[in-house]
Amino acid sequence: MKIQENIPIAPYTTFRIGGPARFFCIVKSEDDLLQAIRFARENTLPYLVIGGGSNLLFSDEGYHGLVIKNEIMGKTFTDDGTLYSVVDVSAGEDWEEFVAETVERDLFGIENLSAIPGKVGAAPVQNIGAYGTEVGKVIESVRVLDTSHANDLKFIDLSFVDCKFSYRDSIFKHDKSRYIVTRVRFRLCKQGEVNIEYKDVKKYFADKGIEKSVIGLKDVRAAVIEIRKNKLPDWTKWGTAGSFFKNPIISSAEFESLKVKFPDLNGFIEIDGRIKIPLSYVLDKICNKKGLFKGNVGTYDKQALVVVTKLGATAKEVVDFTRELIDCVYENIGVKIEAEVEWVAV
Repeated sequence: MKIQENIPIAPYTTFRIGGPARFFCIVKSEDDLLQAIRFARENTLPYLVIGGGSNLLFSDEGYHGLVIKNEIMGKTFTDDGTLYSVVDVSAGEDWEEFVAETVERDLFGIENLSAIPGKVGAAPVQNIGAYGTEVGKVIESVRVLDTSHANDLKFIDLSFVDCKFSYRDSIFKHDKSRYIVTRVRFRLCKQGEVNIEYKDVKKYFADKGIEKSVIGLKDVRAAVIEIRKNKLPDWTKWGTAGSFFKNPIISSAEFESLKVKFPDLNGFIEIDGRIKIPLSYVLDKICNKKGLFKGNVGTYDKQALVVVTKLGATAKEVVDFTRELIDCVYENIGVKIEAEVEWVAV
């Protein structure tokens, strides 16, 4: 493993924004990771572990610590003799390639999460979700490096319960420097049932006149890829992190109040009785922000929840623009929205 100095961080993120990292390294094994963390400690440096850089916005000044790019690879499929297959996947593996392989192997559970950029290690951190599925539902455990003890770095396994998964959230987001994901264990079903209940997916098959009884894993994956392609920007042409904000979750009383003012606003009931509302609708129909550009930053013309940038955009432009969106939503519906994208400024 080699520690480099003053490395531009923008090429390692999907926003393609950010100044230099004071120190930078690529780790390809758990031993490499241990060396990197020890280097940071010995030099009293903050550190940040990245994968595909698909959910990060680095400051224009860069990062004045150590950026560790996780490229630990490896994947093992094990039939445990039940209806499930146990799959151990290292954090540096490509998420989309992993999803494709599970579908080819006829394993149910993550087909609705097709075409999401990034690495496997980021999946439990963000508890990534799309089209009616959240990855936390099929994670059995997560292997991490626990850095909480000053003189003792340990690799431990955190169970599903330990991970504290919730909507776009997990234990990893609340103590970012303590746990570093190195491997994820999934439990995928060998004889499952496809999930096409999400409105966009249901409409896709309804429009084609295809009955659920004949829909397979490959059909769902193909549908999700086509839907995402039609509503999300081309990653090779735009700087973007996909959906920039979380969909807000509000009380049922707040939702009913908003329905009086905005009758077309939909809501989705959470387990605790609160209501999740589609922020894309709010930004588009209420705030009139879909397709709006200011300088080099704007919302995508097919999906208001997605922030896109032109070549030459700065982090400051993104921050200023998204703060304007936050203010607009609050002024119109009285709800404070939160970013999915992590703002990195050290």
